[in-house]
Amino acid sequence: MMKKPFNFYKIKFYCSAFGWPVVLALLFVWQNQAYNSWLNIYPQQYIIRRVLVTFSLGIIVYGPAWFFKKRGQYLYLFLVSILISFIFVAQFIYYEYATAFLQVSAWKYASLATSQTGTIVTLLNWRILLFVANLILLILALIIDRQIKFTDFKKTNREKLVILMIILFVGFSGYYYLFQQETKEWGDGSRLYSDLYDLETLVAKAGVINFTLEDTAKYLTRDNHPSAAELAFVQAWNINREATIQTVTTPKYFALAKNRNVIFIEVESLENAVIGQSIGNQAITPYLNELARRGLYFDNYYTQVGQGNTADAEFVTMNSIFPLPTDVVFIDYAHNNYQALPQLLKNNGYHTYALHGDVPTFWNRSNIYPQLGYSGSFSKQDYIISRKVGPGFAELGDEDFLNQSALKLKNLATPFMATLITISSHTPFEVPLDLQTLKIPTDTKFNKTQQNYLQSIHYVDQAIGKFLNQLKTLGLYDNSLIVIYGDHGSYTSISRALKADNAISVGLSDNQVPLIILAPDTNLSGTINNPSSHLDFYPTIANLLGLKIPRSVLGQDILNSSTPVMTRRNSGSGTINSILTPRLAYEASSDGVFERGRCLTLPNKQFLPSQNCRSLYEEQNNLIKASDIIERGNLITTIK
Repeated sequence: MMKKPFNFYKIKFYCSAFGWPVVLALLFVWQNQAYNSWLNIYPQQYIIRRVLVTFSLGIIVYGPAWFFKKRGQYLYLFLVSILISFIFVAQFIYYEYATAFLQVSAWKYASLATSQTGTIVTLLNWRILLFVANLILLILALIIDRQIKFTDFKKTNREKLVILMIILFVGFSGYYYLFQQETKEWGDGSRLYSDLYDLETLVAKAGVINFTLEDTAKYLTRDNHPSAAELAFVQAWNINREATIQTVTTPKYFALAKNRNVIFIEVESLENAVIGQSIGNQAITPYLNELARRGLYFDNYYTQVGQGNTADAEFVTMNSIFPLPTDVVFIDYAHNNYQALPQLLKNNGYHTYALHGDVPTFWNRSNIYPQLGYSGSFSKQDYIISRKVGPGFAELGDEDFLNQSALKLKNLATPFMATLITISSHTPFEVPLDLQTLKIPTDTKFNKTQQNYLQSIHYVDQAIGKFLNQLKTLGLYDNSLIVIYGDHGSYTSISRALKADNAISVGLSDNQVPLIILAPDTNLSGTINNPSSHLDFYPTIANLLGLKIPRSVLGQDILNSSTPVMTRRNSGSGTINSILTPRLAYEASSDGVFERGRCLTLPNKQFLPSQNCRSLYEEQNNLIKASDIIERGNLITTIK
């Protein structure tokens, strides 16, 4: 049998066919590297991960060109390159403008970009050329190809199979390495995509195109459109709620703090269990103890958080709507329409600001803050870190944060509303030794994590005390409404260790946080024991400021409600975990079946047949159901 003659032109053709997808994939890696470097998104970290993953993605998106004939190859490569260049340019300009990553859910506002044309033009620079270099290369390749005139050959099925195997192998190898590294660090390789609290870290590890594709897939696969039955349910629920809402002709404390500056301090992992507690005759939180005595202290107040933890605490307090059980609203619904507390105050002449020590993209804050009505925000880059405190001793310490924040507040136009979010008491509760001033006995009953938690809370308590004294020095204290509250529990079982588990014994001790409201030179003081939660924060503050709340608010004014109630739901399933009222409590069973839950009277804790809690359960279950439909369906502004 005669051997087929060596076909030099076919070799040249395949070099050309295989060459351009590989060249474009390598360029894709460079584009991702440049994006992170120019925008200072962990440019020196996760380099190997980022290079391998972006090359893999480059092969996946450009590789299929190998299956086409020459004309089809160029058409495919041009279309893919146009899409990739568009994403790069849009994400680059958006990040420079808003210090945030552009999400698919924001495209409904694309028409508003015309009003920012001048700003967009100023953000265009020579760097954009790199993000369109793939198109420039393809144009050059097409010109060269027309000059050389490579012969187009038909590929055999065997050759196509080999090409497919190459694409799959190279395409998945980078992702395999990424998930292996994530597993080493976190014990779960899927964490990178499942816990998207830090979008910058995702972009640092996998590139901005990967983020965009993940965000797009999540958006397209999520069924946000309420069905006709759901819409009918919300309508009926809203009508029924109108008939049952209790109104007070002259609300207590109404407009007590009218026109005052408003300062919210959301304290990381602050549990109510530490308030008023001592170790070796040393108070854990001496300043907060004094504030609780001097102001209005809510000692039966609970957090409402799901997967979003701190972000959920921000969301619930500012919107008075339940967090979602499996989604993080700050991430997945950042571009919904809201009637949030900052917007209400802004509509009434306030200048509204958020201040925190994280990067702007952490919890996607830079995207959702404008939607909530914040006029502006200060974040990590706006502060000077003189002393590193917190996780890995790499964070802005709360003493620095609060001290510098006070100076920023002094320069704000009045009246202002400012939300300050602390971070030093975040897990793993690391405070430098010289800042650990709580003297814990060597023979302590507390484990190491609990000791670290107590030290970090003691440090934060001191920082808050200094902050309030600074407000007095700056002349801001007397004319302000100051509100301090915990965002969520510490997950350390500290309430049981302190023997401070006073949460009615319905599985709520780890979710009980303090709420302290200060209005200097007023009669606002005392302890409120009625059950309440973050859901009630918004209407309570609005009452003190003399403002009418929108109908989308689901909570109650704690100071005036005749039917106070607190309902906690299970994260993940979204089912009811427990319900508290002043006279009745319900604790759900592990399987969620109502009849297997426990109903008991308060405060004597006498058990009743579960049916005694039936109407309370159904009322709160309908409230939660309506809340979820309203949030997922973007119906908040339709509730009137």
